[in-house]
Amino acid sequence: MERSIENIWKEGFESNKSFKLPFVKDLYTRKSNLIIDKIKSTSKWDNISLIPMAIFLFGLFTYLDKLLLGIYVGALILSLFFLNKKMLKKMDQFNPSSNTYEYLINYYSQLKAIQKFYNKLLAIGPPILIIPAYWIYFQGTPVMSNFMGLDIYFQILLVAAIAILLSGLGMLSYKLSTHLVYGKLISRIEEIINDMEELEKLEM
Repeated sequence: MERSIENIWKEGFESNKSFKLPFVKDLYTRKSNLIIDKIKSTSKWDNISLIPMAIFLFGLFTYLDKLLLGIYVGALILSLFFLNKKMLKKMDQFNPSSNTYEYLINYYSQLKAIQKFYNKLLAIGPPILIIPAYWIYFQGTPVMSNFMGLDIYFQILLVAAIAILLSGLGMLSYKLSTHLVYGKLISRIEEIINDMEELEKLEM
């Protein structure tokens, strides 16, 4: 369907008689709805994929005789699932109306706000949540014994270095995955908003 809209778009601009603002605005409305539907569908399935991941990791750590770690990791992933679900509901509160431009502006603003929230979350979350997982995993092993045998200042320095590394990896992985999965779709929303602003100027 999106391809057919692109064809209509191309034909409309190649023919001067087809260039009518109501016609063009209708195309923008249809294109924007398709893009947002694609974002919603992708986000939904991305979030659902966390459930089998939680089950798999719980089973893996249980098999490795790390039941407590399996429960901890599974609970973290399920918490992320419910957090994502809550965020997706915020996006669903914006419904298409007669004013497509305002709808796109509101949707785009909320989308950027959610991205900013996850950037902060993944800067703070991994050090706070993953370091305890390391502690649980290595508890009672020679690795933990060697760590506890280190000077206290070196222990603090090592934990701080790991925390900074995890924070950087968290933000980098989020930005990279968001760009790969949603970058093109978000760019198209930006283009439609800019084009619609130009159309508003033509009507003045």
